[in-house]
Amino acid sequence: MLSLMAQSAVNLTLLILNLLAPLEVQVDKGRAYAAGESHQADIYRPSGPGPHPVVVFLYGGGWRSGSKEDVAYVGAAFARRGFVAVIPEYRHVPAAGLPDILDDNATAVAWTLAHAAEFTGDPRRVVVVGHSSGAWAAAMLGLDAAWLERAGTSPEALAGIVGLSGPYAVAALNDPQDRQVFAGSDQALQPINHAAGPHPAMLLLTGAADGDVKPSGTVALADKLQVSGSTPQMRIYPGLGHADMVEALSVPFSLHSSVARDICRFVDAARAGP
Repeated sequence: MLSLMAQSAVNLTLLILNLLAPLEVQVDKGRAYAAGESHQADIYRPSGPGPHPVVVFLYGGGWRSGSKEDVAYVGAAFARRGFVAVIPEYRHVPAAGLPDILDDNATAVAWTLAHAAEFTGDPRRVVVVGHSSGAWAAAMLGLDAAWLERAGTSPEALAGIVGLSGPYAVAALNDPQDRQVFAGSDQALQPINHAAGPHPAMLLLTGAADGDVKPSGTVALADKLQVSGSTPQMRIYPGLGHADMVEALSVPFSLHSSVARDICRFVDAARAGP
């Protein structure tokens, strides 16, 4: 647990990184991926003509909060490394339910696949990356084809899925408020129940010191995928907590772990299709 002074320093650093993000790379803000104010995405692009690999980043927030503006530093970090980053906004609980969140994210991913070439992206190299509740959504889109099919595409069109500190089963959640989000929900809304069958390549990352989502949940999904005949990549980072995993995507935090490098290697190698 960070001290109050250390946490304040982290928050100030993230604020500065978010303010600097539009100055570092090319940013196209507020692109509509569907009708409605909650259905806009910000696009961060590297210099050069491309085509570049594309990362759709789904932010976390316990399903109840969060904003694409909060993670502008993530978009800039990916663009500096040569990737196009698409960060969609989406609806939250309680105004929307879990299926609505998945529908929003699926629509954003389908829109990205259809329009990637317009912003120097390669539509055959689109990887969905999510943190926390965003990792839950990313895993659901990759493992349960129904959501992307309803949006007009399929998991097969994706090059890969990356989950950071993902709650792939309710049992992995430590926060009672997070668990309450799933009260009375269908078991089909837990990614771990969709491990069987074909799906995109998966990279599952978590921190050993995560006090919000148990690392054992990541291990459980990786194990179940392997039993079903898949070969997911998994890594647990010593000393990293829940927020550390997403902060590690950008400098200066990326200097202290290999999270960003591991994701970039995965995205660089990922391709959709046979």
